[in-house]
Amino acid sequence: MRKSLRWLSLFMAPALVISLSALMVACGGDDEVTDEDVTLVSTKPEAGSDVAEGSSVTLTFSGDPGTVTVNGGATEGAGSTRTFAVTTASNDIQWDTGSSTLTFGTVLPPDNDPPEHTGTDPDIAGDTDVDPADLADGLTLSFNEDVDVDELTISTGGSALAWVPTVDGADVTLQANADDPIVNETDYDVEGVILDLAGNETEISFSFTTKAKE
Repeated sequence: MRKSLRWLSLFMAPALVISLSALMVACGGDDEVTDEDVTLVSTKPEAGSDVAEGSSVTLTFSGDPGTVTVNGGATEGAGSTRTFAVTTASNDIQWDTGSSTLTFGTVLPPDNDPPEHTGTDPDIAGDTDVDPADLADGLTLSFNEDVDVDELTISTGGSALAWVPTVDGADVTLQANADDPIVNETDYDVEGVILDLAGNETEISFSFTTKAKE
């Protein structure tokens, strides 16, 4: 009887180990975490907008979408953004984990006109008695259409300040940097190149001088 029990225990031990291993594998499979599907978050221009033929559209995703095509054609870009040139109002967008349709209003003839600089806030171009405090919130340039920045700097003596340009539709703002402020009795140059969505360029170049300390 004892020999039978000893033989049974020798047989059951490996079987129990195998069963526990299989159970652990099965449980592990249930706990696997998969990435959420990447979604299309926004487009620039937005759906419904009138766009010029050949102008650039930016697609922003919630993560890296992998391979992205629009109407069967390849897009450009990497990471979470892709771009393509408009050829038609209705655009079928496909990526690794999803799809969407982007429909614009009217596709206008190609845009060959550069963006027009319509205003500066504060309005300091050419002034010679600018109060540095007026630029505490930065410097905003406005245009007659949505734009992007190729380069835009504010400098003195050939050295650019650490002010970073940001874009909001038709406005470009050089964000003030408290560690690199505008100071009194100094000449400044604002220079750069602004692009519209069709790639047309407008050069920016103006100067101003800050007033003496009081």
